[in-house]
Amino acid sequence: MCWATRPNKAKIRGCLSLLQSWARFRFPFLRPRVDHPYTFPFITRWNHPTSYAGLPSCLKDIRLLLDQKLEAEFKWTQYEDPAIRIVIPDEYLQNPNTWHVKVVLVNYASVEILQTDRVLRQFGFRQLIPMAPEVLDDHHKIDLRQLHTDWPRFWSHYIQKWKDQYDYIPTQEPIIVPELVCVPEYMPWFRIHAKSYLLSTEERQRQLRIQRERRGPLNPRRRDDDTSPSTRPRQSPNPSSAAIQSPGPARVPTQSPDPAVQPTILTAQPF
Repeated sequence: MCWATRPNKAKIRGCLSLLQSWARFRFPFLRPRVDHPYTFPFITRWNHPTSYAGLPSCLKDIRLLLDQKLEAEFKWTQYEDPAIRIVIPDEYLQNPNTWHVKVVLVNYASVEILQTDRVLRQFGFRQLIPMAPEVLDDHHKIDLRQLHTDWPRFWSHYIQKWKDQYDYIPTQEPIIVPELVCVPEYMPWFRIHAKSYLLSTEERQRQLRIQRERRGPLNPRRRDDDTSPSTRPRQSPNPSSAAIQSPGPARVPTQSPDPAVQPTILTAQPF
């Protein structure tokens, strides 16, 4: 991700569909609901009908939800789920060391560094202080408009690194207890070089607005009733038919008709 790892960057490019799939697998509280079995490759899971009910749709609300969640609610090792692991072809499980080698991915004119040392926890290892990201801005300016380019020779340096990928395996320290998921120096480093929160303190104090599931009408009109709600005669209240309220505290219903609505206790206020 190169410069995108910097907290002051607001733009990103590349294969963002893969990044979106990665985030949905690891952020259960933000992913849409899919009633379909897992398939490989995993990105195809989002090609099926999804439901976004109960999820925020505003960018500020999504950032607020990320700020409010605990670290334990993030799925670091998502692929350890047996339901997911069973659909992974055996060839990808023969040597797990290939999952976290720190090499450059080469696709014709495109090159991208695989900064696995920044996300060691998702491989089950303690997070160390990573090295500064390798910036490939000059390489990103190169594209397929360079006709008649021998790309294997052009990127021979990085291709050789890929062939020697086992020489570029980050330090692996197993996680013994959840409290030691990172080295003691990591969090002080993270607070300086990263953003602990996406929103300011004032913005984090507001309420989260989410989209509720659509429900049917509470009092559906009968089929044999030809009178529409807009044409039905309405009875206007008059002083004789209006209920007389006492100045004391209002009665509180024992059970709300909507489970999502909490009853409110009303108290008498002085004039």
